[in-house]
Amino acid sequence: TPCDFTTAPSSEALCKLQAKSPIVHAHKITSPVLLLLGAKDLRVPPSQGLSLHRLLRARGVESEVRWYPEDCHPLKSVATAADVIIHTHLWFAKHGKIS
Repeated sequence: TPCDFTTAPSSEALCKLQAKSPIVHAHKITSPVLLLLGAKDLRVPPSQGLSLHRLLRARGVESEVRWYPEDCHPLKSVATAADVIIHTHLWFAKHGKIS
């Protein structure tokens, strides 16, 4: 069903959202994580990404945050898109199979 941002979600919807939240499953994460966060994101509050980052670091999992103060959820400005492409490539070059 589509999101309705004018009413609070039901208890059932909140339980489903929480069950799918990365923070709930953070204890299973062992691979390095790159988080790309828009400071103006209204869909997923950036504080959630920062919390995941802190939790992963506390557990010894490598995590990096790229912070985009002028972007929201889609990260679609030209400058941000260029930064995302560059740093995603660098991340996978360091941690993945890109050469």
